[in-house]
Formats: sequence, structure tokens, C-alpha cells
Amino acid sequence: MPVYQVEYVGFRSGETTRDYRLVIRQAGGQCDEFTLAIRHEAFLSHRVRYQDAAEICFLKLRRAMDEWISAPESNPPAARQELTDADLLEYREAHTVKPKHKKTVHAA
Repeated sequence: MPVYQVEYVGFRSGETTRDYRLVIRQAGGQCDEFTLAIRHEAFLSHRVRYQDAAEICFLKLRRAMDEWISAPESNPPAARQELTDADLLEYREAHTVKPKHKKTVHAA
């Protein structure tokens, strides 16, 4: 299985999106740059927090790379991708702290 490293290199604010730039460094020295975009509206409507955005992009790109590596006959990940509401919801659900259930102690 090929080895690669994902590196976050920064973001730029565009007219309608905040674009997160990531680089994939492969074991052979090849580097590919990717841009993952999140609409400004998603931040303003509190569907995503600014402090979580880079991690969300990192996880989406890593998942896309893993899928491509496991099925190399498929197309590689697109150089520019826009995060969907489903991507944001999946992250939020996976990172929401679940309330702990208290154990009830019964007297003997």
C-alpha cells in the first residue's frame, strides 16, 4: 500500500468560499496540491466552526485518498472539492460529546 502524508498549508478567503489548501506528499517524493472549499454561509449559519474547518478538510481528503488507493482503477481525488452539508453533518455527529448515562445503584 502506498504511503503518503497530508499537510495543511493554509487557507484563502474567496468571494463565496474559504479555501483550505492541503498537499499530499507521497513516499516517492511526488507532491499534489488540493483545495477543499467551505462556503462562507456554512460558517455564518454555525454548521461549521472556523477552528474545525481544517480538520474536516484533512479528514475528507485522507478518506478520498484511502478510497483511491484501495481502488486504483478509480479516478484520483479532484484537485478542488467543495465540502457538502453531509460532510459537515458527518463531522459534527462524530465529534459531538455524547452524554454519559449514570448507573443506577439499587439498595440491597
